[in-house]
Amino acid sequence: MNELHVARKGFRRIVATLPALALFLSLSGLAPVGDALAQYIPPPASQTFAPPPSLTTPSTEAPQATTPSRSTRSVRTRKSRADAAVAEEAAPSEPRKARPSIRQSRSEARAAARQARAAAQKKARSAPVEDAADEEAPATQPSGALNILAGLPQTTVARSAQELAELMRAAGLDAQVTTGAISLAQLNEAEGGDLAILQSDALDDARNADGARKLTFIARLFNQEIHIVARQGVKSFADLDGRTIASSAPDTPEGRTASKLFERAKLRPRLLEMDPATALARLGRGEIDAAIFIGGKPVPALAGLPAGLHLVSIPYKGALQDSYYPAQITKADYPDLVTDDKGVDTVAIGTVLVALDAKPNSPRSKKLTQFTQIFFERFGALREGAHHPKWREVNLAADVPGWRRFQPAQKWLDNAPAPRVSSMK
Repeated sequence: MNELHVARKGFRRIVATLPALALFLSLSGLAPVGDALAQYIPPPASQTFAPPPSLTTPSTEAPQATTPSRSTRSVRTRKSRADAAVAEEAAPSEPRKARPSIRQSRSEARAAARQARAAAQKKARSAPVEDAADEEAPATQPSGALNILAGLPQTTVARSAQELAELMRAAGLDAQVTTGAISLAQLNEAEGGDLAILQSDALDDARNADGARKLTFIARLFNQEIHIVARQGVKSFADLDGRTIASSAPDTPEGRTASKLFERAKLRPRLLEMDPATALARLGRGEIDAAIFIGGKPVPALAGLPAGLHLVSIPYKGALQDSYYPAQITKADYPDLVTDDKGVDTVAIGTVLVALDAKPNSPRSKKLTQFTQIFFERFGALREGAHHPKWREVNLAADVPGWRRFQPAQKWLDNAPAPRVSSMK
């Protein structure tokens, strides 16, 4: 009985050492993972963690009853690394690449997606350009309309240019207006300016300019009165010396005229760039001394001004006689600004309709010729209806000394019955 008991006890010890023996053999590489000698023996239930079914990640492999232990995962990891080392020795010429992490893989995927979208957008933008020679011009390209350059918006010049464009379109000629800072340099083939309504002082400055030989004039238009609105402390034109005055931008026709006016009068006020609404608001609060407006009377911005403001008289004398014309602003023009029945004396600046002297028989020359014919033949319509009253002051035959008239315009006047000729000083 003792021998049998000892044998059974020894057998149980052998059986108990079998798992440890199998683990030792698998660690030594003597038994491949997955063979019968390396079967996984689960640990006690107290050391087992099994996630609930709702948190289990789906897998394409056959499901196992339990989750592998950490030791088995380590064995498989070392086995995979050993296999990778063998493969690397078999192909030493290939560089060893680190396995990207999940975060790196996602970042690279997002970067690749962004690059793909950018490439697709770039291809879509470049496609119409490549096919532009075989397709019709897109709608965003210039339409070929006659372009009339004007001054600042909401001025007499800008409104007159709009009324000219409407007259042209009614006669079948496509025309458009460009407002803002304009100059004679914009009247060329590159800039696309065909016509411009300029103030006469701009023509005086450009008389000897290089681009002036490419310009002609179609007609002398109307005069624009110079309005200086001031607070009660300013009583005369000379009082503006050293004062703060609101004006248009210096690169606009109105701004240039304001600067030249004070320069010729030998006054040195401080000119500040402001839009009309801001200028009148600050003038009403007493923050500035005056504001200058250049436009055909009545100027809409000067209607209904608060009490305490008045128009300053500009004497027509000295150097002002060389570039301006005498003018008067009456109580009928501005009942809130003019209280004297005699009115307020001021000066006015002339305006001229200037055209680019395009090459004969060119598309631009043909458009300008058509414009000129419509302008002279239908000019009477501009004097009627709700058009600006300044059109009634225009004399189409008036000359502009030192400037050559556009040939189609001169031809029309030569054939007109008994034209009345006058001259711009």
